[in-house]
Amino acid sequence: MPSLTSLITSRIKGSCAVWEITLKCNSNCIHCGSKAGNARFDELNTDEALKLVKELHSCGYKGVALMGGEPLIRKDWYQIAKEVKKNKMELSIVTNGLNAVDHIQKLKKLSVDCVSLSLDGGTPETHDYLRGIKGAFSKTLNTINQLKKEKLPVSVITTVSKINLKEIDKIKKLLLDRNIAWQIQIAIPIGRFPRELVISREEYFTLAMFIATNVKKYSYTRLPLIGAHCFGYFSRFIPNLGLEPWVGCQAGYSVLGIQSNGNIKGCLTLPDEFIEGNIRDQSLKRILSNPHAFSYNKRFKKANLKGYCLNCDISKDCKGGCLGTSLALNCYDDPYCLRAIENVFFNSQKFPLRGKLDVIISRYKNLYHRIINNKIL
Repeated sequence: MPSLTSLITSRIKGSCAVWEITLKCNSNCIHCGSKAGNARFDELNTDEALKLVKELHSCGYKGVALMGGEPLIRKDWYQIAKEVKKNKMELSIVTNGLNAVDHIQKLKKLSVDCVSLSLDGGTPETHDYLRGIKGAFSKTLNTINQLKKEKLPVSVITTVSKINLKEIDKIKKLLLDRNIAWQIQIAIPIGRFPRELVISREEYFTLAMFIATNVKKYSYTRLPLIGAHCFGYFSRFIPNLGLEPWVGCQAGYSVLGIQSNGNIKGCLTLPDEFIEGNIRDQSLKRILSNPHAFSYNKRFKKANLKGYCLNCDISKDCKGGCLGTSLALNCYDDPYCLRAIENVFFNSQKFPLRGKLDVIISRYKNLYHRIINNKIL
């Protein structure tokens, strides 16, 4: 009989390609992991981009998220997006919202599956400061209002740091009862973002409690809220905060990262030493079928872990959490992990359930909450 983990993993393989179609951007966000601003000198041209869309479809990807930089700045973004829909893949657009209003009719014509906007402050001062553009807050809210008016599916992504942590509840009030999906993630020290502005482990746990509390307080229709992949894993107290039970980092499995020049990574948050190849040199299928590709996931060994993770009782199931977050925060030594934090706060030695029994309870608890969420959906 297949294990629970293998069943879940097989169900979500080849799910979504996250494609940075340009590095050019009209904002200057403090927490930008790719230091977006100017376009890369060697970005894929239109023909190369359209060919890549076909390859993604042939490789079994079910959805494509176009992002940047700012994707709507790229002149041929509509052609690329149209090709995604033509190949019957789900289409998401991740935008800062500054000029999205100008493209709403095109988005409507595409029947876009989701438009995701960044909202990083509950006040104009905080949001504008973080985005590096005066007036960004009002433009983003106006874009959300216009998208809702046109009945287009909208989601909001909030990246939390020490700068905006205290405004999370204000952001919630802006989104409550508007049928806007909300994803909360933490800012990590890559790109332009400095390490000293990353929230502390105590603040991280508080943020996780905020998510869990509001998921319980409000129905999915009132506030469809989730924590991103950086939240977890296998908490003894907090339900699963993501859309799926955690089965290990999905970089190179259900998720694929594509840079604007055709470089392929398991995830865009990973540093450039994790580039697996370039679609100008070989086909996407060949890159994916390389037995050495994504070896950091395919050849996971507990011995590769360090610090707390090495001695954790569920390391084989968790596999060290989100790889991008781990590398950025060096969190094998100072883990941003709910279970690790709980062990420090509450002293794990006091818990009577250890080893296999605790793992089974954690794993099935996560699955239970996923089933409950599906019923609500």
